[in-house]
Amino acid sequence: MRGLSGLARSLEGRTVAVLLLAVLLVHGGALLLYRYSAVAAADDAFAIEVARQLVLAREAILRRAPDERGTEARALSSNHFEIGWTAPGSTGPATPSDPALRDLRVRLLDLEPVLGPDLALTLEVQDDPLHQPDLRGVVTLPDKSLLTFRSAHAPSLVRQAPWAYLATAMAILVGAAAVVLTHQIAGPLRDLTRATARIGHGTVVPVPEVGPDETRGIGQALNAMQERIHELIAERTQALAAVSHDLRTPIARLRLRLDRADDPQERRAMAADLDDMQGMVDATLSYLRGDADPEARQVTNVASVLLGVADASADSGRDVTYDGPGRALATVRPVAIRRALENLVDNGVRYGTRVRIGLTIEEATLILQIDDDGPGIAPEDVVRAFKPFTRLEGSRNRNTGGTGLGLTIAKRGIEAEGGALGLSNRPEGGLRAEIRLPRAGGLG
Repeated sequence: MRGLSGLARSLEGRTVAVLLLAVLLVHGGALLLYRYSAVAAADDAFAIEVARQLVLAREAILRRAPDERGTEARALSSNHFEIGWTAPGSTGPATPSDPALRDLRVRLLDLEPVLGPDLALTLEVQDDPLHQPDLRGVVTLPDKSLLTFRSAHAPSLVRQAPWAYLATAMAILVGAAAVVLTHQIAGPLRDLTRATARIGHGTVVPVPEVGPDETRGIGQALNAMQERIHELIAERTQALAAVSHDLRTPIARLRLRLDRADDPQERRAMAADLDDMQGMVDATLSYLRGDADPEARQVTNVASVLLGVADASADSGRDVTYDGPGRALATVRPVAIRRALENLVDNGVRYGTRVRIGLTIEEATLILQIDDDGPGIAPEDVVRAFKPFTRLEGSRNRNTGGTGLGLTIAKRGIEAEGGALGLSNRPEGGLRAEIRLPRAGGLG
C-alpha cells in the first residue's frame, strides 16, 4: 500500500483532501448558520414568551392575598406552561440555576428586569427517553415567597443536539461518498499509469480505454501512438536490415580482392578497415533491433557465462580474466546477457590493456564488475556515455575505433533483464562497469 506521503502526492489523495475539507467547512458553516439564525430566532421568541407569562403571573399573584395566590397560580396555568406559588419559608434552600441555561437567564432578565436577580432555571429530565426535558424556574417575589413555573418546551440547548447529530451523520456520508467517487475516478488513472510504464519495452502494450471521457481519450491516443511508433520502428529496421545485407556483398567482394594485393601491409590495413565496416553495420543493426529478442528467459549460471566470456577473450589474445564463484543462478536470457558482457569487455580492452571480471553474490542481487586499466571518463560524462553514437573524445582515444553503441547496447540489454548498469572511475585508475542483476527466489 502507498504511504501517507505517496497518497498526499497523488491526484486521488489531493482530491479527497479538498472534498473532505469542503464537506467539513460546509458542515461547520451550516451548524453556525443554524445556531445563529433559525435557532437564535426561536430561542429569542421562546424567551420573550416565557418572560411575558412570568411577568403577567407575577403581577396577578401579587395582587392576591396570600391565601388566594395558590388558586390564582393554578388558574394562570395551561397544559404547556404551569404556574405555582410557594409561601415564604415552606421550602428548603433554593436550587441553583443551571449553568447551561445562562444565556436564556440573561435574556429573560434583559427583557424583564423585574424578575429579579434570584431567577433560577433548571432542566427536568423525564423518565421517558423520547420526552424532551422540561424547563423549570423559580422567581423570588418581594415578600420572599416563590413563583414557580414549568414549561413543556425547552430552549434550543436541548433541541439542537439531534439536529447536530443528523447533520454530522450526513456530512460523514457525503465525505464517504466523495472518497468512493474519487477512488473510482482515480482508478482508471492508476491503470493508465501502470500501462504507460510498460510502453517502450517491447511489443505494443494495450492501454485500457475506460473511465471518464478524458482518461478514455488518453488511452485511445496512447494506443494509436504505439501503433504508429511500432510501424515506424519496423519500417526503419527493415530498411537498415536491407542496407546491411546490401553492404555485406561489396564487403565480401573486397575481401576476395585483398588476396590479390601485393603489399602485405596494405592488405592488413584494408582488412582492418573492412572489419571496422562490418562491425559498424552489425552494431548499428543490433542497436536498432532493440528489445525485439525472441529468446526466452531461463535459469542461468551467470558465473559460467562470465567465465565463458573471459575465456573467449583470452583465446583471442586479450588480457581478460575472471575472478569469482563458479555458481550464481539468475533467471535471464543467456544470449542477451552474454552479448551485453561482451560489449563491456570489448569496451574495456579497446581503451585499456587488460580487463578483470568479478562477481559478488548477495541475497537478492548479483553484482558483476568489469574493471579495465584505461584512462576512465570524467564524472560529468557518465550519463552521456550511454547515449547512442556518443564517443567521449576527451577521455577516450578517437583512434581506437568503435561506433559509440557498445555501452548503449549493453545498458539496454541489462535493463531488459530487470538489472542496472553503472559506470565509475576506479581509485587505482581505469573504469569500472558494475551490473546489478536480480536473482530469482530460491536460487543458489
